[in-house]
Formats: sequence, C-alpha cells, structure tokens
Amino acid sequence: MIMKNVLLSLFSLVCFAAIAQQKPQFSQYMLNKFNDNPAYGGLERSLSIYTSYRDQYSAFTGNPRTFYLGADIPIYIWNGAIGFTLYNQKAGVFSNTNFKLSYNYVMNTSMGFLSFGGRAGIDMLSIDGSSIITPEGTYNGGFDHNDPILGNTRYNGIGPSWETGVYFYGKYLETGLVISELPTHGYSIGNGTYSRAFSGSFFAQYKYAWDDALKFFPSFMIKSDLGVVQTDVGIIAKYYDNLLVGVNYRGYNKQSNDAFSVIVGTNLGKKYFVSYSYDFGLSQLKSVHEGSHEIMLSYNLQKLIGIGLPPKIIYNPRDL
Repeated sequence: MIMKNVLLSLFSLVCFAAIAQQKPQFSQYMLNKFNDNPAYGGLERSLSIYTSYRDQYSAFTGNPRTFYLGADIPIYIWNGAIGFTLYNQKAGVFSNTNFKLSYNYVMNTSMGFLSFGGRAGIDMLSIDGSSIITPEGTYNGGFDHNDPILGNTRYNGIGPSWETGVYFYGKYLETGLVISELPTHGYSIGNGTYSRAFSGSFFAQYKYAWDDALKFFPSFMIKSDLGVVQTDVGIIAKYYDNLLVGVNYRGYNKQSNDAFSVIVGTNLGKKYFVSYSYDFGLSQLKSVHEGSHEIMLSYNLQKLIGIGLPPKIIYNPRDL
C-alpha cells in the first residue's frame, strides 16, 4: 500500500488530485496502543514512552521510512492522563511530520475502565521539488521540469490535525474506537492543496492465561476511510511477562492481502522492553515488499505519579 502511496504522491504533484494512505502503518500496533488511540493514555498506570522506527520496502529506492515517539502519563487528580505523539514519514520526495498533544478522561466502572480522549496538533508536509523527474524535463546540463507548476524548490505546508477516541480496558477484553480528521480538511502547499482525509479504526484484544507462566493475546484491528477497508489479525504470547513471540496477518481477501509479520521481543531490565518485527509480503508488490523491518523500544517508570498533593501538616502542640 505504501509503494502505491509513493507513486500516487508523485502523480499528485502534477495533477494535484490523488488519494493515498496518510497515517503510518505499524505491524506492532497491539504493543503500542496509545499510538492509535488517544483514549489509551494512562492505562499502563505510570509514565510510558514508546519509540519505533519502520523501514518498509528496503530494496526500493525512496522507500517509506517512519519514526515515532510518544509518551503518556496518568494525572490522577484530573481523573485522566496527558501525552503527546510525534511521527515523521518519508517516502520518495515527501516528508510528513505530525505532532499532537492529548488528554483523556478515565471512568472506573464495575466491568473495567472506560476512557474518552482527544488529540490535536499540527501537521507539516514538505515536498522536495529538486528530486522530481518529469517525462519532458531537461536534466543534462541544467535543471528544468518544463512544467508551469513544478519548480526545483522545496514546498512546505502546515495545518491542523486532530482525532478522538474511546477505549474500554477490562480484565479479559480491551477494545477501542478512533475517529481521525473529521471533518476532512486541508491546507495549502505550493500551488496545490493537501487534504487530511477522514479515517476511523476499531481495535479489540482478548487476554487468555494458559497458566501462571504463559499468556496469549489475540488481537484484531480494522481501518477504513469509507472507501477502502484494511484489517489486521494477530496473536502474541508472553512467557513470564518477559519473552514475547507473535504473528500478524494484514488483509482479508486477494485485493487487500498485504503482509504476514513475525514479532519477537524481550525485557531489558524492569523498565525497558524491545521488540522487532519482519514483514513477509503477500501482495503483488512482494518482490519489493520483502525487507520491511520495524523495531520498537518502550519504557515504563513502574511508579505511580500524580496521585495528588500530600496532606496538609497540622501542628498541634500540647503539654505533656
């Protein structure tokens, strides 16, 4: 899907009318739930930090690469949590940086925690005009696209970005729903307009303990922009909450088949966890799809913070 995104993006520079995937694709979506859903903030009970890097289609020139950094922390006196996400995507001549702040409100119910949250910030897009090659351009002894719209400069644009979500966290079941960029909106870049299109996603995960040592977490995610639908189905197993192995399948029919991923991970001490996934291509692009790598490092402070102010000291002197 992302290679198609690169080609459509190049086409959009000339015609300024194209549709393509906008949000980053991650195979380890079930390990970093805050990345997709702002309502998940604080549900890991302490300061959590996630950073990941995805290198997709590594054999393809100008292949998509994504860097992500996010953090969230519970604020108990506010009955919720705050956080931020930052990602940068590079694909071909495009570079997209997105930064958002979030807050979510958490309710304690008889069945589990129910959280409502939102995230808002800025989206920055950059297009390197000097890296574009047009069919009628002159590039030997000079640099001329021979196009009235395209130049050899860098085009930049900036605009708003937002999303809302709801998340349920129970003893055995977790599920969440996210609505992004509703209503669809856009901002100017060069002589064209870049539109942030509406999209939505639904996530569910079940927790099953085989015994005290071995636990299984099957998960499911569906994403859609009301025009295209894509699904992920995966399962991970944890051994003593230390070692992790898992698989994930992206797609549901011949048209949507994309990748089969293998995931491994382990603790690095009590506060750090590192995981790695490799995607095996299943689509017609698999000749360049092989070589998609994703690595993630997470940190959890393992300490309750923000519970509230200490009680007021009352001096009560008395004679003994």
